[in-house]
Amino acid sequence: MVKNKRVMAYIGLFFVLFVWSLSPLFTYELQKFYSPTFKLAFGEFLLFFIYISMSAKHLKEFNISYIKVGIPTGFFLALANVSQKIGLNYTTPAKYAFLENLSCVVVPILMYFMIKKKIRPITVISAVMCLAGVFVLNGVRLDGGWGIGEILCALAGVFYSFNIAGTAVYANKLHAPLFLAVQSVVGFTFNLILSFIFNFTGIEKIVFPLDWKLITLMVLVVAISSGLCWPIRTNALKHISASTVAIIMSFSAFMTAIVSVAFGTDVLSLEMIIGGIAIVIAIILSSFDK
Repeated sequence: MVKNKRVMAYIGLFFVLFVWSLSPLFTYELQKFYSPTFKLAFGEFLLFFIYISMSAKHLKEFNISYIKVGIPTGFFLALANVSQKIGLNYTTPAKYAFLENLSCVVVPILMYFMIKKKIRPITVISAVMCLAGVFVLNGVRLDGGWGIGEILCALAGVFYSFNIAGTAVYANKLHAPLFLAVQSVVGFTFNLILSFIFNFTGIEKIVFPLDWKLITLMVLVVAISSGLCWPIRTNALKHISASTVAIIMSFSAFMTAIVSVAFGTDVLSLEMIIGGIAIVIAIILSSFDK
């Protein structure tokens, strides 16, 4: 039974990767019309009702544990999302994709400090190979130094690590959608406040056109890429080690590249193939972590 659940967790994660490889194409289009932070707030508002509807039979299970875990993990997730969206405006997509996957290295370290989980050599090897694969895949160049964009994208990777590790350790026995509903409240509050601060300081004006076609697209993207995929990823952390999940998530960089090739926005290269193979090997190695 445990093995079957673990297999289903792997299948679920790769389904999430497939969806997340497509969602950037739609998100990129939506950000032409909506301001990022206010769009994030609206998305979290929708997610709350989606998660609550999914938790209808488990509402009586709600207790202080959901608040204790959901608030800090939700805060780090909100920080990661904002850092990611802002940082991408000041760096290259290649550097962004590489720096975001720093979670491969950070998650094992956090797991050691949280529950004294020993960092095994195979974990270190798979994490390094994962980063190397993403590095080659995206053709990252080290020239140009570190600016605000690179710093924010690196911080996003670190913040995502806290969310992954915290969820794996403390949300293991919580009903995933109900736990995520708490995170969505935190995300909504954080992004709404930030959007107003940005608006008044001139950093980012609130833009939210009431176009039913755009709003319908946004609702569909949020419902599928987050409402469906986040519960799957959260449940997967109950059966697969956090370090492995962090590495598997990095495979989205390769899948996004393949989707870009399929849609004609990129050209298949030797770097993509080598990087993709390196990440696959890293995933296989990391599966022996648990």
